[in-house]
Amino acid sequence: MSFPTYQAALDYLFRFTDYERMHKVKKATSVFGLARMTKILEHCGQPHAALRAAHIAGTKGKGSTAAMLASMARAAGLSVGLYTSPHLLDIRERIQVDGEWIPEEAVTRLLEPLRPYLDVASEDGDTYAPTFFEIFTTIAFLYFCERDVDLAVVEVGLGGRLDATNVLLPEACAITPVSFDHTDKLGTELGQIAGEKAGIIKEGVPVVSGVQQPGPLDVIRARAAELGAPLRVVGDDIEVHSETPEVFGLRTWRRELTGLRLALLGRHQRENAATALGLAELLCERGLEIGNDAVHGGLGSLHWPGRVQLVATEPDIILDGAHNVASVSALLETLDGLPRKRTVFVVAIAADKNVDAVLRLLAPRGDAFVVTRTPNPRAADPATLKAALEALGADAVDIAGTPADALALARMLAGPVDRICITGSMYLAGDILALFS
Repeated sequence: MSFPTYQAALDYLFRFTDYERMHKVKKATSVFGLARMTKILEHCGQPHAALRAAHIAGTKGKGSTAAMLASMARAAGLSVGLYTSPHLLDIRERIQVDGEWIPEEAVTRLLEPLRPYLDVASEDGDTYAPTFFEIFTTIAFLYFCERDVDLAVVEVGLGGRLDATNVLLPEACAITPVSFDHTDKLGTELGQIAGEKAGIIKEGVPVVSGVQQPGPLDVIRARAAELGAPLRVVGDDIEVHSETPEVFGLRTWRRELTGLRLALLGRHQRENAATALGLAELLCERGLEIGNDAVHGGLGSLHWPGRVQLVATEPDIILDGAHNVASVSALLETLDGLPRKRTVFVVAIAADKNVDAVLRLLAPRGDAFVVTRTPNPRAADPATLKAALEALGADAVDIAGTPADALALARMLAGPVDRICITGSMYLAGDILALFS
């Protein structure tokens, strides 16, 4: 039986377990692992095996790095599939080919032949029923094969070792900076988390590491050595140097580029660009040529919403999906590089994040705060956020019931020469961005 509409297909898809929206994951050995993903891909004819892919894990910057690599590869004339998560405005953002979202028709058409398998798997219980993310990842692989892409750039969803995307045997992989996030699933020590991320490294497959703290880098080095995977490291094999506040250069083991420009703000984005270029170099060594002009053009033309994005002026409204200590620290460092302005923060955070640590960073930086919650079931109670901010010494903390109400209140609190900064959650970033669409 076919789906009568795209919405009917989505309704069916969202019947399956979605851990992105669950506050607490039940303790069961069947929750995380590759068995379900392997079975559904066998049913589909192993589409992932036909892809030439770059695979990217990490705590901070993996989505930006993926987008940068995809943009450079497209500028080189390659057909490129890009798979990222979560989305800001529309689920179709997660699957792109040559910068275009997967059409509604394609989602519906590719899901339809999976339905008999999924119905039977559901009857067998959670051990065999794929999750929402596993199904959508399968659709991405099928769509990339259908479009015959030259390169699939695939971002890990969560962790690495047991993530659904880790069925890939990529041409190259990367691990962006590792820090604390998803500690309930990945471990409470940086070494444990790095071990999960390093789980994407495959035997003999070259890997590039972003800027890392010594502990995580040691774990990555050990895993790469164990598997005979050649390793390149940003800061050692790949160097970033600033030329002006707007222009920077990159040096790799293969070439040196100067006069690079990046629309994305922040030093951390230049480091992400270094990781992306490292991946591009590894792909060049595998026969996918990405020349100097493509690097310049790809980085300079990249539009990646929700990452220190200026969406309005008078007052300036900056939108950033930072949701953990490392990403919020990067946001604040970026704001430090901008002209000083009175700042109103709009904040929503998932309750399973390190809420206290994030608020401890934000509290001394805001002249006023508006706290709210997104419709996501994992969202923290705004009253809890307000109390925590006030306990940390923040003044003028208001509560708004919805992201739209929070933006409206922030605009009332901010003058035309002030700044509004919206942060704490990619879901909040998406809800606010939709108001400007």
